[in-house]
Amino acid sequence: MLLVGVLGISWAAIFVRLADEAPALTIAAYRLLFAAGLLVLFVAVASARGKLALPPRSSLPLLALSGVFLAGHFWSWFASLEHTSVASSVVIVGLQPLLGALIAFAVLRERPAPREYGGLAIAIAGLLCITISDLTRGIEFLIGDLLALLAAFFVAVSQTIRRKTRHETGALPYSAVAYTSATVVLWLAVLIVRPSLTGFAADAWVFIILLALIPQLVGHTSINYALGHLRVVTVGLVILGEPLLATLYAIPVLGETPPVGVLVGGPLILAGVALGLSGSREPVEPQA
Repeated sequence: MLLVGVLGISWAAIFVRLADEAPALTIAAYRLLFAAGLLVLFVAVASARGKLALPPRSSLPLLALSGVFLAGHFWSWFASLEHTSVASSVVIVGLQPLLGALIAFAVLRERPAPREYGGLAIAIAGLLCITISDLTRGIEFLIGDLLALLAAFFVAVSQTIRRKTRHETGALPYSAVAYTSATVVLWLAVLIVRPSLTGFAADAWVFIILLALIPQLVGHTSINYALGHLRVVTVGLVILGEPLLATLYAIPVLGETPPVGVLVGGPLILAGVALGLSGSREPVEPQA
């Protein structure tokens, strides 16, 4: 499921770029609206038939908070793609394992294994190569990098909340509440910022819908399931494969050549993932 999730989310940056006729906030708001609507409908039908248990009311505030951070992640990440390359943006968002490991240690007392420390160190070295490369390309790229870093922090917090609530609710009910909360936050932001909401070409709508179906419903929901079975740092390490996939997709689809920093840092990230997973420990009590 984690592999399916990573394959799904790795298309997100490509679809965002292909739909860039629409503002970043608009893309994020529609993506969550479509995904949340479909998932809430499915969960409602499944629970009415007794096939799915709804989350306890006591956990709803925490699940909603996860959605707030998820909304911040999507806005800041999509905005970063307006300022820097796909390769740089997705790789910097890949800092989430480090941030997630620190947050999970503080909140959940999940201590990384020795090889996971080594894997994180190597992967972060690769991320630094990309950041240093972008510093030489101008302030616009640096702004994009900073927005991507903010997106990494937001998603790390959201994933930690999911991990914390794994005993209380399954992946689908959790995702339904979190996506709905994120939708509300993003549309409140739309009311304040007032970006363009219509007038886009048909292909932009196609890619926005694909964003909702593949990276969101398939990708993020699969990762939410994996977080019920695996620790935050383990999930984060595997997600580091997303930047490499997105960079490879961008070459034929967008005609975007990876910067030198990505060519140097990408292999380091892959090596860090391999080392970290080789020493990843299983949780004591896996939950759905």
